[in-house]
Amino acid sequence: MSALLFLSKSSAIRAALLIQRWYRQYVARLEIRRRCTWNIFQSIEYAGQQDQIKLYSFFGFLMDHFTPASSERNLISHIFRENEICRDVEWERYFCYKSIDVPDSYTGPHLTFPMTFCGVSKLVEAFKHKQ
Repeated sequence: MSALLFLSKSSAIRAALLIQRWYRQYVARLEIRRRCTWNIFQSIEYAGQQDQIKLYSFFGFLMDHFTPASSERNLISHIFRENEICRDVEWERYFCYKSIDVPDSYTGPHLTFPMTFCGVSKLVEAFKHKQ
């Protein structure tokens, strides 16, 4: 009987050691998963911050270097005004596409209005071929 008790004690100790080893490996895997998740989160957050910095720099550059002069500002605001028809002769030259002279050396697409599907496809092809 003592031999049986000894075997059960040794197998109980082995089982306890096996359970401890499994538990320690499980906790180690959880810790690795937590660290990897944290690293991924940090890299995503850092990338987002870098994107914001790049956008901020880009818009700052645009504001510093491409702020239109007063005449250009008036043209831009005039273009985007709603419910106003252009009646001024000075403004008409900016909007009348018929008065634009196209030189004979121009090899790009020639547009007609109103645009048709064929004209739009020619325009897209010209952009693809950088004409």
